[in-house]
Amino acid sequence: MDKRIFYKKQQKFGQKLKQLHHWNALLFTFLAFTGLILVSSEFRQWLPQVRIWVRDSHIWIGFISLLPLLFYGPKLVKHLKTLRKRRNNRVNLYVVLFVLVALIASGLLLTFQRSLNPALSSFALITHDIMTWFGVPYLLYHSITRSRWFKAIEKRRAEEKQNKRMVIEEGNPVMNRRTFLRRGTGTGIALVFTPFIYQWAKPYLGIQSSSSSTSTLPLTEAFSPMPTPLPKSKPPIGGGRSGDFRYYTVTRMPDISDENFSFTIDGLVDRSKQWDWKDFVNLSREVQVSNFYCVTGWSVYDVTWEGIKLRDLLEKAGVQKKATHVKFYSQDGVYTDSLTLDQAMDADVMVAMLIDGELIPNRNGGPVRLIVPKMYAYKSVKWLNRIELIDEEHIGYWEQRGYSKDAWVNL
Repeated sequence: MDKRIFYKKQQKFGQKLKQLHHWNALLFTFLAFTGLILVSSEFRQWLPQVRIWVRDSHIWIGFISLLPLLFYGPKLVKHLKTLRKRRNNRVNLYVVLFVLVALIASGLLLTFQRSLNPALSSFALITHDIMTWFGVPYLLYHSITRSRWFKAIEKRRAEEKQNKRMVIEEGNPVMNRRTFLRRGTGTGIALVFTPFIYQWAKPYLGIQSSSSSTSTLPLTEAFSPMPTPLPKSKPPIGGGRSGDFRYYTVTRMPDISDENFSFTIDGLVDRSKQWDWKDFVNLSREVQVSNFYCVTGWSVYDVTWEGIKLRDLLEKAGVQKKATHVKFYSQDGVYTDSLTLDQAMDADVMVAMLIDGELIPNRNGGPVRLIVPKMYAYKSVKWLNRIELIDEEHIGYWEQRGYSKDAWVNL
C-alpha cells in the first residue's frame, strides 16, 4: 500500500480508489480484531489490564479509520459514474458504506457515552452490535473476495478453464470454480461467526446458558430458607424490568450456598456484624425501583430491587468518626470497590437480595449484591460478602485498570 495516496495529486483515479480500499481494509481488520477481543468474556477474565489497552487502541484506530472515508467522500460521485452499468457493484458499495458509517458513528457515540443520555448510549450500543455481528462478516467476505491473492486464484482458475475444452455432459459441475470459491468463502465466514452471533442473540431470544456448575444453577436449589418477597416486590411495582443484563466477570463465578454464605461489616465501626444466611434473610428489607447503567453503554430500566438500605446496615454497626470511605468486597476474592461515606448514605444505595421478586441469580451477582443506581455498574459489587469502613480512599478493581473514579451517570 502506498501512503502517498493521502497527498499525491498526480495518481490515477483508479489507483487512488485501490489504495484507499486497501488502507480501509487494513484499518477495518484491526478494528474487527480488537473489537472481538473486547467482547470476549475470557479475555476480560484473564487479561483485564490488557483489555484497557485494547479498548484504547480500538478507539484510536476508529478515529484513524475516518481518514480513508474523508478522502473517499469527494470521489464518491465520480466512482458511482464508473459503476453505472454494474448494479451489483453499486449495491455492494452502498452496503459497505452504510456498515462503515454506522459502525463509526455508533462507535463515536460509545466513546463519549458518559456525556450522553443513557438511552442514546443504549441505542448506539445496539447499533454497534448489529453492525458488528452482521456487517463485519459481510465486510470480511467483501475484503477477502476482492483481495489480490483471491483474484489471483480466480484468474489462475479462469486461465486453466480456457485452456481446457469443456465437454457438455450430465456430469458437469453445477457451478463454476469462481462461484464455488466465493460461496465457499461465504460459508466459511458464516460458520465462524454463527456461534458468536448466537451468543449475542440469546438474551433477545430468551435463551439461557446451561451448565452443570452450581454457580449457574437456580439459587433456589442452593439456599434455604428462601426470602419471601414483599408485596411491592412480587408482582414488581416497577412493572418488570425493560432490557437485558449482559453478564461480565473478572474471574470464575463463586459457588455460594446457604452453607458457606456469610456477610460481614467491620473496620471503623463500633459493633462489627456478621450474619449467616438464615439471619441475613430475616433482616428487614425495603423495595425500590431504579435503572441499571453499565459503562459499556447498555442499560436496564425499571428494575425492582428488594434488599437492605446500605445506610441502615451502617447504622446497625455504628460508624466511627474517623471513617471516610466504605470498601466493598466480592466473594470471588478479587473484586473490590468503594464509595465515600456521603455517597454510601445516599437513600437509594442498597444491598439487594431480590430482583423483580426473585432471588438475584448467581450470574447477576446473587444472592447479594450492591446497587448504586446513580453510578455505573462497576461500583455495584457482585457477590457482596463484606463491607469495611476505612479512613482513606480505596481504588477499586476497574479504577486500578483505567476506569474513571468518577462513576456518576449523566442523567
